[in-house]
Amino acid sequence: MIKRLFILFALLFAGCDNTAEYLGDWDDGLPVSPNKTETFDLSNDYYGIESKDYFYIDINNDGALDTIIRGRFVTGTAHAYTFYQIDLSNGKRIAEFKTHEAADCILRVYKFSLNPFMIVSATRLDIGETYCDPTPAKISVFEIQNDELLKSHEFEAGNVADVRVLLSTKTKGVQNVQSSNSK
Repeated sequence: MIKRLFILFALLFAGCDNTAEYLGDWDDGLPVSPNKTETFDLSNDYYGIESKDYFYIDINNDGALDTIIRGRFVTGTAHAYTFYQIDLSNGKRIAEFKTHEAADCILRVYKFSLNPFMIVSATRLDIGETYCDPTPAKISVFEIQNDELLKSHEFEAGNVADVRVLLSTKTKGVQNVQSSNSK
């Protein structure tokens, strides 16, 4: 009985050996200090929006400040996600999207570039037998054209468990995306 409990404990809390390719805090490319932050009291709830950061940045070069909202939705478990909303100064919402986070690895993540404005996403294409299994991923690049956020490039990125490694400056992933984007 004790041996079974030990094995169950090891399976639940060991994590994935093959996700060690990415360690550290994720930087989504938005400024370190948001213009405004809202936090929400979740002490009586199991899940909900924990916080929202507001960034006022001219992303379409029209001289007016647009709004990017980054929020965090928590579930009381290891499965949470970050969501983004992008509204132009003219009131037009051009995007809403969210990350896909498993307990031990990230399956979809976004990285912002502000000058020029661009969003790069890295996404695993399937789960595999477990979330920890490396599977094929793709990288997509989005840019603003005529006040629309449009996909400008997309390419296969190989097999990974945690897609953050594809866009991390630690692994030169961002430089690879930028250099392939300029071709």
